[in-house]
Amino acid sequence: MLNLRGMRLGVWFGIAAVALSIGGIGCAGLKETLALRQVDFRYNRISDPEVAGLPLSRLTRYEDLSIIDVGRLALAIAAKDVPLDIIVHIEGTNPASNNTAARLIRLDWSYLVDDREIITGRLAQEFVFPPGQPTDMPLGVRFNLIDFFGNDGKVLFDTALVLSGQRTTTKRVTLRLTPTVETSLGPIRYPVPITLDLAARN
Repeated sequence: MLNLRGMRLGVWFGIAAVALSIGGIGCAGLKETLALRQVDFRYNRISDPEVAGLPLSRLTRYEDLSIIDVGRLALAIAAKDVPLDIIVHIEGTNPASNNTAARLIRLDWSYLVDDREIITGRLAQEFVFPPGQPTDMPLGVRFNLIDFFGNDGKVLFDTALVLSGQRTTTKRVTLRLTPTVETSLGPIRYPVPITLDLAARN
C-alpha cells in the first residue's frame, strides 16, 4: 500500500473572517476557535481499500485478478453496484507553541474527482488536538463507481486503484473539509473549506 503524504495545508483564514463568524464570542470562545485555526490538517494515507468486496491491498493491476475475482467484478457490474470503499486518514497537528487544546466536534466533507463532486458526508465525532501531538482522523468513503465511471470492468478496476492511492494519475482527487469547533458559546463552523489533495501524480 502506497503511503502518501498529501499536500500540507494549514488552516489559515483571515482574522476578519473569524471575527465575522464568531462575533460576540467571549475571550475563552475566541481562544478555542483560534486554537483550532492553527491546527494543520494534512492527508496522511488511505487504508483498507476494496472494490466490489475485493481487497485492493493485494492487487496492483487488473491482471492480478483471479478468474473468481473477475467473475465477482462482472456480477457487480451486471447488478450496477460496484462499491469502492476506502478509509482516508487525515492527520491534525496542533502546534506545540499553541498552549491551548483545540476541540473539533464535527467535520463536513466532500470527495471530488477532477472537481466533480462524487459524494458528501459528515464525520460526527469529537477530536481533541493537544499541542504538539498529531491526531489521526479516519474518514470512511463509499460510493458506487459505476455511477460515475462507466461499466467497463478494467476501467473501473484501474480507477479504483487510482482512487485508493495505489497508482499515479493525472486525475485531481481532492477532499474538502469544513470543521466545526466547540466554543464556550456553542459550535462555530469554519467559513472557508480546507482542500486536501489525495492523488499520487504522474
